[in-house]
Amino acid sequence: MVYDLDTIRLPAAWRRLAAPLDVASDELVRLDERLARADPVLAEGARARAHLFDAQAALHLEGELVALEDLVLHEAAMDVRRPDLALGRAVAVLAERRRLAAAAPGWAFSAEGWALLAGSDPRMPDDDEGGGSLEADAVDDNFAAIDRLLARTRRTLAAHEAGAPIPAGAAEDDPVAAWRRVLDETRDLPAVLAAAVALDAWLVLDPAPRQGHRGPLAAAALLRARGKARAHLPALALGLLRESRARWSRALPLPERLAGLLGAVETAARLMARDLDRLALAREVMLRACAGRRRTSRLPQLVDLFVGTPLITVASAARALAVTPQAVEGMLAELGSARPRELTERRRYRAWGIV
Repeated sequence: MVYDLDTIRLPAAWRRLAAPLDVASDELVRLDERLARADPVLAEGARARAHLFDAQAALHLEGELVALEDLVLHEAAMDVRRPDLALGRAVAVLAERRRLAAAAPGWAFSAEGWALLAGSDPRMPDDDEGGGSLEADAVDDNFAAIDRLLARTRRTLAAHEAGAPIPAGAAEDDPVAAWRRVLDETRDLPAVLAAAVALDAWLVLDPAPRQGHRGPLAAAALLRARGKARAHLPALALGLLRESRARWSRALPLPERLAGLLGAVETAARLMARDLDRLALAREVMLRACAGRRRTSRLPQLVDLFVGTPLITVASAARALAVTPQAVEGMLAELGSARPRELTERRRYRAWGIV
């Protein structure tokens, strides 16, 4: 399949894209600067929650509903119900997103990073597999097919990095090579528009079948690599899910599709900025409960644990603060109504979090 970018270089297309491009770029840069300058606890808390929100949204876009509380509790091995296949997929998406966020900005487009984006992850259960445990579903993946795909991807990347052009026929036959060619053609475009084009091409070409969540991840990684999101990995799946002004459809003209995707970039940045505000307010309210405490009180540190991590248990707080579980129980009682929501709804093995 051939993906033609010529239409967006026409004056009419630029007029259509100029306004949404400016708004999306401004919103994204403003958020990134806020995160870079924010208190590290607040910034890390916002990033940690963005990973969760984006993984949940990626599954929602594929028609799978995963409760945020279930995802958070599963990560802490505190499930309140039996994990299902959708939850297993959400955990895998979350792991991929965290891996990209922790890597260097350009890592996603190295041979190893591209193997993550374009290859089939053996930890990701297949959609058409039914029943069984999450571990069994993962083991049943076709490793031989994965190895062949990764080997072909590495050969393509090695030839590209050596300066060899990608043959036109290969680009038409191989969606991976075709998407890579589109990515090369966006180098002269503004970074945010290039990311929108990369995401649109991913949706059209489908270089990683049944791994549609990797398209928004690839576009977010491109924004990092181009320097537009140095302090965070944009939550573009969340932006796609919440962007109500336009829904992506292959039937729409390319400029209209790109305008909608630019709106998703804007929405993702705006939602993360709103969550940063929410965390800052929650921290301020909890810190008021610390007023008048002794200087040696660990209560302010407990507040920062709540802000910086999505979920806290008595045991995890006791380990982090080097106090007894009884001391943590006392501090939780001191927070009173300012204490975050309890997530498990159980008498024992409870957990609290701002999610």
